[in-house]
Amino acid sequence: MTGQSPAHDLDQLQLNGAGLRQRLAEVAASLACTQDHIAETMERMALALPYDAVRLRAHAARARRNAALERNRAATFSLPR
Repeated sequence: MTGQSPAHDLDQLQLNGAGLRQRLAEVAASLACTQDHIAETMERMALALPYDAVRLRAHAARARRNAALERNRAATFSLPR
């Protein structure tokens, strides 16, 4: 019985790692999109509910910051290694 060569094992790990990085990039991009939608929703709600506008705009700003962080993560994970 012969085992896999160490080079083959390393190649397989690199392929698995590349796939995982790509999936993480996709998830981060999806999260960024969701955060953008949340920010837009909070801004619309602020227009409709002026008595809560300050609080809702603060939520929108936080969602935009989260979206930016996730876009940065997506870019980082998309970089070839």
